[in-house]
Amino acid sequence: MSSASSDGNYKLAQDPSELFDIYPAPPTAAHFNAIIRPDWGEDFFPEPQPTGEVKQRSQVHKDGDWHRSMHLWVYQSDSANDNVRVLLQRRSPYKDTHPNLLDVSCAGHVNAGDDIVETTMREMEEELGGSGNMKGRYSLEEVKNSRVFTVTSAIEGETEKYGQYTCREYQDVFILKWKEDSPMQSHDFAPMVKEEVSGFKIICGKELISKLRQRDDAFVPRSEQYIDALAKVLGC
Repeated sequence: MSSASSDGNYKLAQDPSELFDIYPAPPTAAHFNAIIRPDWGEDFFPEPQPTGEVKQRSQVHKDGDWHRSMHLWVYQSDSANDNVRVLLQRRSPYKDTHPNLLDVSCAGHVNAGDDIVETTMREMEEELGGSGNMKGRYSLEEVKNSRVFTVTSAIEGETEKYGQYTCREYQDVFILKWKEDSPMQSHDFAPMVKEEVSGFKIICGKELISKLRQRDDAFVPRSEQYIDALAKVLGC
């Protein structure tokens, strides 16, 4: 692949110039990688408040600024096995963080000035609905009511293309039950831009939680607090 073509793929996977609102750091370092709770104060609960500063994505990941993202987990009940089936996406090799790893069904940054629920609706369409299967499937109110917790995440890493990065996020986590009786299949889903997501996988919930706890290197790492909260809402 030519260098020009490769650079184009990276730009389709994310826009380094997109703008993010900057948020204050959690109260103390002990609040990094933690579930936001009422005792954090009104600047953080029920949702964090931006500082008013806005920066480009590339600079945010370089400087380690706190910003906001959404995570959407799509699941289907598996009552016969006392379990659930969970949709995972495989991140594109062109992503600036955690390329090629298995991750939450759908995720995205919240751009400056954007609403978290509307961002979730948009990302759901863009990352999962390339085949048209998500259009009109869930209402704005259903998505709004599916938010289950907000967690802080502070991760450092390095990619061949972008070098070292520090990603510090307030992650709003949503859980949606798949609206169909027939078994959910990975081929039901497709991204609108193939450079963002390279594929999908269905995994049972108990196996997912187990692999996250074991720090399986095929998965984007999550904190114990995140995993515990996810296990609770999935019933795993």
